[in-house]
Parts: sequence; structure tokens; C-alpha cells
Amino acid sequence: MYKTMIVDDYDIYHNDLKALDIWGEKSGFVIVSEASSGREALSKLYAEPVDLLITDIRMPVVDGIELTKKVFEERLCKCVILMSQFSDFEYARQGIAIGAFEYLLKPVEEADLMKTLQRAHAYISERDEQLSKIDYLNHVLVRQVSDHYPTELLKLLVKNISEASGEASATAKKMLETIWSEVGFDLLKSAYVINRVLGDLMEAVDKEYSWMSKLSSPAVPEDIDFSKYAGFPEMEDAFLDIVGRITGTVSRFELGIGSSKLARMACKYVLENIDAQISLMILSKKLFISSSYLSLLFKEKTGRNLIDYITFVKMERAKILLADFSLKNYEIADKLGFSVEYFSKLFKKTFNVTPTKYRSSLETQKM
Repeated sequence: MYKTMIVDDYDIYHNDLKALDIWGEKSGFVIVSEASSGREALSKLYAEPVDLLITDIRMPVVDGIELTKKVFEERLCKCVILMSQFSDFEYARQGIAIGAFEYLLKPVEEADLMKTLQRAHAYISERDEQLSKIDYLNHVLVRQVSDHYPTELLKLLVKNISEASGEASATAKKMLETIWSEVGFDLLKSAYVINRVLGDLMEAVDKEYSWMSKLSSPAVPEDIDFSKYAGFPEMEDAFLDIVGRITGTVSRFELGIGSSKLARMACKYVLENIDAQISLMILSKKLFISSSYLSLLFKEKTGRNLIDYITFVKMERAKILLADFSLKNYEIADKLGFSVEYFSKLFKKTFNVTPTKYRSSLETQKM
């Protein structure tokens, strides 16, 4: 039997649904839980997920659309049926767009719900069967490819990125070719190994460059899955593109410094404390050297003025913050350690556009 939850802010609809002669053996579904609000439903689902959620759309605080989004994001149920008293096409469209299985008008007719439950039963059964096959294949693949995991080459790749040696791309290419050869030129196995490698690479990058998410767009597309690619060349291109973006970001912000430990420490401090007040005096005290020596050394090793570098990093951070429309300009200025007037002036000088106009351009792009 598939477990079902009913969510509605009116008791009468709970009673009407429970009174229908369709539960149990007839449909393959049994009601195990009820809630009178989206918030209550989430609380109960976190404690005990269900297979099917039947929910009203129009509820206070957390409505049916928000509830549906959340249960799919958190994997709290497998199938959602939406209900409403109103023939509202826009609600129906939104619901189906986010993955709801069906949209029914209240009061729900027994025959209509029975037909919907029969289709939902078939859908959940097929889904469970597919997931079972995927789990089995993953288990088999783990055993088959564990001996081919390029541990040492991955370590070398991370080292190449951190040293800004320019060899990261060549190491990545060698690693991919090794994987391809080791798994016997098998696309599925190659994809599985590369997906694992990418996950481990990004974990290492996040640990080494905690600042990266504050200063650049994600290097890895959200929906990346190497098993979707038609051939190895496409996998290779996608992986090398990701490595290129990572190394490019590191080089851009760490200035390709490989030999000077002190200059590298200065960059690292600025990057990791970008939302704090930073000045030449503060930085020199943190590194236990005079401000004049630090300024000269930084200029010698990077070719850039240290104050200009701090400004560059803060302005790049500002661009990321301006993309968060919940933040006001004065809040961003304060976060970066500037007065709102000076922030606007500095941003305009750096990018030849005011923060307000830059943000407006982002809003236009979203439309």
C-alpha cells in the first residue's frame, strides 16, 4: 500500500475524501496522515515522508504550490495531486510546471479521483522500479570502477590549480584519458568516474578557495551529469571547461602568484575577509610587516598596487551582491566597509556605471 497524506484547511474536505470508498485494496493507497496547513504538513512529512500528497492549493502562509516545491526539493513524497475550489488555470499551470501529477476541482468526484489514483499508482510503481534499477547499477559501478579512480592525478590537478602553474588543463586532460582507457572505453563507466571526480574536485576547491562563491558565478552548471553526453569528447570538453573556469578565477583573483609566499598571503587575506574593513595598515599588521614593505613587495611580485587590488576585489564582490535584489545599495556599501556615497563613486569609476544602473541591467536580463 502506498502511504497518503491529505492537506486542507477545511475539515469538511478531509471528511469528504476519507469517506470515499476507494482507499485500501481498491486503489492501493491508504491515508496515514492529515494536516490543516502547509506548515503542519511539512512538519509531519519531515518526520514521516509519504508516497502521495493530496493538497489544497489556496491555504494561508504555505500554500499548495509552495508545499509542492518543498516536498520535491526535500524528497518528502513521490507524487502530488493538487485540489482547488476554483477553476484557476494559472494555478493549474504552476502546479504542473513544478511537477504536480494532477489538478482536480473540489468537491472531488469519487470516479475522477479513483481514475487519478490508478494512474498515480502506475506512475509511482514505475518510478520505484526505475530508481531500484539505478541503485543496483550504481552499486555495480562502484565495485567495477573503484580500481580505476585517478586518486593521484586528482591530487596533482588540485595542486596545479593552487600553484597557478598553467599545467592544470594538461593534468585534467591526462586524467580523463586515463579514466577512458582504464574503464575499457566504456561511456557509462567513464561518466560515473568523472562525476565522482568532479564532486571530489569541487569539494577540494571549496575547501581551498572558500572565497570563490563570494566573487564569481558557479563554475559547475547545476544540472551537470556526464552520463547525458553522447560521447567521450563531449565529456572531456565539458570537464576541461569547468577546470578552465576554476583556474581562470583563481589566477584572476590570486594574480597567478606562485613564488612569493607573502604576496600570496596578502591576496588570501583580502579574499577571505572581503566583507570586512580592509586597509593597507590592517593588512600589514595581520602579516607582521611594515605597510611600506608590503606595498613594495606586492607591487614587485604582481605588478599591481595593493590598494588597487583591494578595490578590485571589493568591486567584484559588489557585483555579486548587487545581483541579490533583497539587499539595498546602502546595505551593500556598509557590508563592504564604504559609505554609500563613496561606494557609488568607486563603482562608477571602476565599471563606468552606477550601482543602481548596473542592478537595473541585471533586472532587464532576467525578464
